[in-house]
Amino acid sequence: MKCALGLMFAAVVAGVGCGDNFEAPALTPEQLIIKLRFLPGVTVEEAPTDQPGFHYYILHFTQPIDHQDASKGTFQQQVTLLHRDERAKAPLIVFTSGYDDSTLDEPVELTRLLDGNQISIEHRFFGTSRPEPADWTKLTIEQMAADEHAIIEALHTIYRGAFLTTGGSKGGMAAVFHRRFYPDDVDGTVAYVAPISFGAPDGVRYPSFLDTIGPLPCREAVRTAATRMLSAHREAMCSHAEGQTQHSYTRVELGPAVEAAIVNLEWTFWQYSGVQRCGDVPKADATDDQLFAFLDQVSPVSDNDDAKIAAFEAYYYQSYNQLGYPDAGAAYLAPFLWYSDEEYAGELPVPEEPEYDSNSMRDIDDYVEHRGNRLLFIYGDWDPWTGGQFVLGNATDSAVLYQREGTHMARIASLDLGDQEVAFSKLEAWTGVQPMLSRLQGRAVASDVVARGVDLPRRMPPVMARALRARHALPTDPSAPVDPVDPLGARK
Repeated sequence: MKCALGLMFAAVVAGVGCGDNFEAPALTPEQLIIKLRFLPGVTVEEAPTDQPGFHYYILHFTQPIDHQDASKGTFQQQVTLLHRDERAKAPLIVFTSGYDDSTLDEPVELTRLLDGNQISIEHRFFGTSRPEPADWTKLTIEQMAADEHAIIEALHTIYRGAFLTTGGSKGGMAAVFHRRFYPDDVDGTVAYVAPISFGAPDGVRYPSFLDTIGPLPCREAVRTAATRMLSAHREAMCSHAEGQTQHSYTRVELGPAVEAAIVNLEWTFWQYSGVQRCGDVPKADATDDQLFAFLDQVSPVSDNDDAKIAAFEAYYYQSYNQLGYPDAGAAYLAPFLWYSDEEYAGELPVPEEPEYDSNSMRDIDDYVEHRGNRLLFIYGDWDPWTGGQFVLGNATDSAVLYQREGTHMARIASLDLGDQEVAFSKLEAWTGVQPMLSRLQGRAVASDVVARGVDLPRRMPPVMARALRARHALPTDPSAPVDPVDPLGARK
């Protein structure tokens, strides 16, 4: 009898092993970390996380400084991994912030919707992923795409599910750039609020779009507040900013920093605050304290202090070099400008401004419109960056969707039901996994900065006001007094 039972058990095991539904068990954390450490040029350590269902790892990939010339040396690029299950049922979400790895172990929206794994790639030359010494000519979209390709290629040896690239704003741009150079690396791309600019500055699309954003009374109120700050209340704005002694201004001095913050006020208001804060815009009789408090909440002068400029100097370099940047509009402020481009040169990490490459973004646009495939773009209706949205053209299996009255925080979960269904249909077709909104409930996701209570770090850099300065014949003496009744009087 024992012999018969043994034969029966063996037959059952053999049947399961040969059946179509057999699947090996998931890797244990110990097995996964061994596999990760076997990846060439990769170091890994497990770190604690409060995210249920995940194990969290911090990896460093050894990357060439120049993917075309190994003799230039290498640097360490940080990649963080939230691991749930390497099997086919769990897609791998490849997130790029476009900056440093601030996401760490926070799942982004796609990771939650699809119950997936996640890697977050720190962009080269940001955060800790900077070669020393830094050869800034190697900070290009081609080199970053090659970084991402190497990481994805390595992780394809472990993860068997679908791969999706994603990111918001500059991170969404980076995800599209990667697809241009390595279109078959992944099964699809979801780019949130990703712009593409065709100039340095791009003055064709953005200013006219900004003129259409929001209810007219709110738009006029924001513009009036900015005009008052820069004309009759400039000295008070500078005095308030100077009182914030925790900030230093040596790369861009305090006066130009204040001017840039005010010039960018309208843009940043619609980028992050939006129609929900129209009631907070200072009235015509607002005091200096009220005006500065609003400026400090919406477009802080401290966004241009030494610490912020150091954190984003690589972005400024890219904007001058390949990405371009918007004309921020605000023509109504042109008569009140005091400072020239020279006062903002300190935002760059190099002494000489790089020559703008007008072909890079045209090439990306050509790819999207003529060879793009499996691309999903999410925009906010009232986000100024939507003025520079990607155009699908002849792209296949792709869509552009808009959050009604949305800001730069537009997400799939905030789309109208019909658009949400379009997004979910694409995601399911690309990954084989049905997205579920219920997976978001009760949890903040990394794409929802407001819900996480985190300061919004990426507003308009000083360079964005360059077009406005170019449209105005600048005065020669910024220290000359200004008549608050006739602000132009001293500067005509």
